[in-house]
Amino acid sequence: MSDIFISYARQDRPRAEVIAKALEDHGWSVWWDWNIPAGRTFRKVIQDELDKTRCVIVLWSAKSIGSDWVIEEATEGRKRHVLVPVLIENVQPPMGFRSIQAADLTDWSGATTAVAFPRLHADVEALIGTRRSHARLHSSAGLPYAWIEPGEFWMGATPDDTEAGEDEKPQHRVRITKGFWLAEAPVTVASYKRFVQEKGLAMPPAPDFNPEWSKHDHPVVSVTWHDATAYCEWAGTRLPTEAEWEYPARGGQDGLKYPWGNELTPQYANYYPSKWNGTSPVNSYPPNAWNLYDLAGNVWEWVADWYGKDYYATLPPDDAVDDPHGPQFGVARVLRGASFDYGTGDLRVARRNSYGPYAKFKVIGFRCVREKVP
Repeated sequence: MSDIFISYARQDRPRAEVIAKALEDHGWSVWWDWNIPAGRTFRKVIQDELDKTRCVIVLWSAKSIGSDWVIEEATEGRKRHVLVPVLIENVQPPMGFRSIQAADLTDWSGATTAVAFPRLHADVEALIGTRRSHARLHSSAGLPYAWIEPGEFWMGATPDDTEAGEDEKPQHRVRITKGFWLAEAPVTVASYKRFVQEKGLAMPPAPDFNPEWSKHDHPVVSVTWHDATAYCEWAGTRLPTEAEWEYPARGGQDGLKYPWGNELTPQYANYYPSKWNGTSPVNSYPPNAWNLYDLAGNVWEWVADWYGKDYYATLPPDDAVDDPHGPQFGVARVLRGASFDYGTGDLRVARRNSYGPYAKFKVIGFRCVREKVP
């Protein structure tokens, strides 16, 4: 679910992009039709997003006031009393919308401190409030991070999950006591290349589905746990703990089978059999409720914890455990999330995997946690 749906004419896309980024930087998740997954029906995706959104912003311009598509989307927002009209050109809105006060961004340069933007910010905030869990941070390594609020959740497989492994049981209560920034997607080839170039290192062997690492927006793979840790140290970050991975993966909704819900189709994730025959570009599939991508499928992700098959059984099932870090020792590290080469049972949000920290496979990548704003 996104906080804000932006409706606009195709010719106004550059303005829509600037407005979307400004709203995201102020803590809201924003949907606009820049990244509809392949194979999805355009109209159905838009209707699904309209059904789930909390606010519709329509950009009125000389092109959009004559667009049946934009007027239809704006009408949907008006029916649900969550419409915020925005003038990006000096035009008169279509009949039926002229009585609704519009925010005037006709001369707005994009600066969020300009007078015009705080007005829009206030209008949106009056409708849906603030959503700090969706605040974004762009790191020096070029990757966006989402702010994850502290909270509690049930970790592990639900009692009725017939596909659960013994190492996912029993389900237990966990308290995350401090907020943190989590990378919205796995570390990309482009970002990892910056790391190895600055450190004078070599890239891992390129997989056959990404020859010579030519696909820069795909996740980097074939990295060991130690490689991932070294990247995080360079980037001023660290690997998430297993609890810090599962808590945001659930998006604030206990009991889900997958990061987005309880149903799985190829429209949600890159898994076997994969149309990509390998990794897919990060953010190719819809995010979960906390604006995080690729938490199921694409690549397995290293986390910080040592793996213990019976570790969950050592924790109290009813009293919340604060910020667990896994066993003190072990021979393998935990991986989460599954990959393009694994099936549906492995995409469950409770699924745990493990390999020795020197394992280097084409299905393994990672994402990072940042504790503080740089």
